[in-house]
Amino acid sequence: MFRKPKEQNHKNEKDNKNKDKKKQRKKVFKYKDKQRKSRLAGCLVKLILLALCLYGGYKAVYPYYQTWQRQQELLKKRPAVKKASDGTSTSAAWHSLKVFHQNLEKNYSFLYQAAYETPSATKVGRDFIVPGLVATDSYDYQQKKLTTSRDMTPQGIAVVQNYLLITAYDGGHRHASVIYVLDKKTGKFLKTIRLSGKPHLGGIAYDSKGMQIWVTSSKDGQSALATFSLAKLIEYVASAKKTDSLVYDQEIPITKMAKASALCYYADQLFVGYFNDEGRGKVSSYKIARNGQYKNSITTSEISSVDESISWSDPDGSTSMNKQIQGIAISGDKIFLSQSYGGGDSKLYIFPITAINNLDEKNATQVVRFPPYLEQITAYQGQLICVFESGSRQYARDSITVMDRTLSVNISALLNNN
Repeated sequence: MFRKPKEQNHKNEKDNKNKDKKKQRKKVFKYKDKQRKSRLAGCLVKLILLALCLYGGYKAVYPYYQTWQRQQELLKKRPAVKKASDGTSTSAAWHSLKVFHQNLEKNYSFLYQAAYETPSATKVGRDFIVPGLVATDSYDYQQKKLTTSRDMTPQGIAVVQNYLLITAYDGGHRHASVIYVLDKKTGKFLKTIRLSGKPHLGGIAYDSKGMQIWVTSSKDGQSALATFSLAKLIEYVASAKKTDSLVYDQEIPITKMAKASALCYYADQLFVGYFNDEGRGKVSSYKIARNGQYKNSITTSEISSVDESISWSDPDGSTSMNKQIQGIAISGDKIFLSQSYGGGDSKLYIFPITAINNLDEKNATQVVRFPPYLEQITAYQGQLICVFESGSRQYARDSITVMDRTLSVNISALLNNN
């Protein structure tokens, strides 16, 4: 009579145990499911982050790859490389003369007309090959010896008596800056002047009265003007060895200018421009003394002398100018400013001389479109001679008009750009 309830109890206990086991299994399954979902979510987050990293890397690296690829296309067409005995390449870095003309005519027809379809007042600076773009032997501050730089970047240009001078700095920031010396009539490469230090060697100008060559440089961490004589240049060209460095006659810090870049000589004055990639730039003028202790230097009453050596200089006058100005030239009653930054078209601003106190673009009478990376300009016998940094390996690519030669443009033709 009592067996049935016992069996029932036993069965109930068994059922309860089974229910407990099922609950435990469900809990385990739920826990494992949560773990699985958590792992999946973690993997998904990692995949998303990886995808974002890959995309970011792609966006960051791909433009450089494109530039490299475009440069390779140019390299395939590079003329055969020729070098002078001092290790400076003397052949065109990227184009034959025919291709150089074709590219300019296709992309800058007005400029082509002003350069080639208008009679030139002089042949000086007309299609001169910029040397050293493929190779320049200079002092390597990392290896402490002469090695070959393949990153020299042209900056300044000036006609100095029988020579045309082009300044350049090493884009890899390893080698000493240089000045290339060319015969002004033929464009033949004569010699590379090696300088001490690695300044961003920019503007260069010639004071024909004092027979002094001036360059923008740096000294003790601030802007400076450095100078050496025409006699020293001639001596260097005639006799300097490959390992020699030219020593400046003077280096004058300019405390009133953060970064000197453009430089121009006109009417016993040096006009020094400050490049600014964001805000407005600045032009300061420095009067050159023609007598006294500091004859043919910027040593008027604005100069302070310490221990009988030139220490610093304040300008005679200053004016603001457009941002991103690379070069200054003055010819007759006109002021020319070259402007470039990045791979877009450069601009040449033309001002009346009366605008000297405010070289704002709104006061320009004309603006002429130029190829990218226009650097310094110099006026000589009715021509505007231009140098570009696009021939440097850092900037050359087939998507822009690469200028591996100097360009000489008839100024009168430029002024007829209406």
